[in-house]
Amino acid sequence: MPFDLETLHLSSALSRGAYLVVFLVVALRQPRELCLWHWIGAILTSMIGSALMAAVPPTRWLTSGEALIIYTCYAASLILSWSGLRLFNQRRIAPAIVMSMIALPGIAYVTALVVGVPMRSALASVFVLMAVYAGVGAVEAVRRKPEQRLWSAYIVSATLSLYALTLSATLVMLLGTDIPMNSTESAMISMIVDQASGILVYFGYIAMAKEHAVLMLEQIAATDPLTGLVNRRGFQAALARRLERSTGREFAGILMADIDHFKSINDTHGHEAGDAVLITFAQRLSEALRKHDIVARWGGEEFLAVLPDVGTGPMAAIAEQLRQVIEAEPFLLPNGKPIRITISIGISEMPPALTHFEPATRRADGALYDAKRNGRNKVCRTPYESEVMISTAMQA
Repeated sequence: MPFDLETLHLSSALSRGAYLVVFLVVALRQPRELCLWHWIGAILTSMIGSALMAAVPPTRWLTSGEALIIYTCYAASLILSWSGLRLFNQRRIAPAIVMSMIALPGIAYVTALVVGVPMRSALASVFVLMAVYAGVGAVEAVRRKPEQRLWSAYIVSATLSLYALTLSATLVMLLGTDIPMNSTESAMISMIVDQASGILVYFGYIAMAKEHAVLMLEQIAATDPLTGLVNRRGFQAALARRLERSTGREFAGILMADIDHFKSINDTHGHEAGDAVLITFAQRLSEALRKHDIVARWGGEEFLAVLPDVGTGPMAAIAEQLRQVIEAEPFLLPNGKPIRITISIGISEMPPALTHFEPATRRADGALYDAKRNGRNKVCRTPYESEVMISTAMQA
């Protein structure tokens, strides 16, 4: 059965209506997710624009009033998609800029006609702006940090890019040919492209929201809620990613730190004070190390760090500097009272051939035990070579 314009308009209305219902359900459950409301606005304005366009015979040009309303609706659909993507990516939007961009295509078209610009050239100004809007949406969809990458965002980006190319091709036809644009055939092609693009984009938004939620749950499961550092699970994942990028030739330093007499802090000042000490220590530890070092809360008052490309010599200096920094600057408790804190540190070395870090962690833990047994507030280390010698002696 061949398609006609009425069938395409009905199909378009039904598909957009279905996505609108889905987005409304999700948005009502998550009312603070503003990106969802922007995408709902994009669907609504697209539906309104399509409904108004369906009422206009395809064989005549739009009147100025019709064009102003319809092109404003279509521009709003693209701009609200873009602004929703910005909010989804946790970027700010300026309402004044959003409103100006929405109004610009319709105003540009009517203004061009008023000053005597030919109809096709006036329409070309609309297609230029719409192509730009689709393009910036395509870029915004994938503007995320590598660790926050969403594969579904590439569906949205690819679809908006193709839509921008389609609008650009139409622009070339308007300015470079005399092919009639106000015909049933051109209207049907436009409807098919618009409907296919809408389905893929709206599906992509739903998939992005779902994928983002899954990533957030994974992040929560891998993060210590008190300090914001990774926990053991997150540490394992971060270390696995690091080993994947490793050349297999560099050593890594292992640092295990424990807050001295932490139980007495809880007993004397309360658990709220103990939590404040843990939070401050985690911040100072992270600031003392490099951005690509892996730092974790290992359990209780114990923290573990892996420093890629650092041997035990530089590692000892780094650990001693950390110990001095912690000892020198008092920690402020919730009641404003300062308290002196010291730490014991054990360090070891993880060799390149080691695919699991457990042996190196055991050495660091043993060195930490030595530091505590010998008076605390000091750095001890167990070189990799000593474990090799012990293991060889046992085998002999």
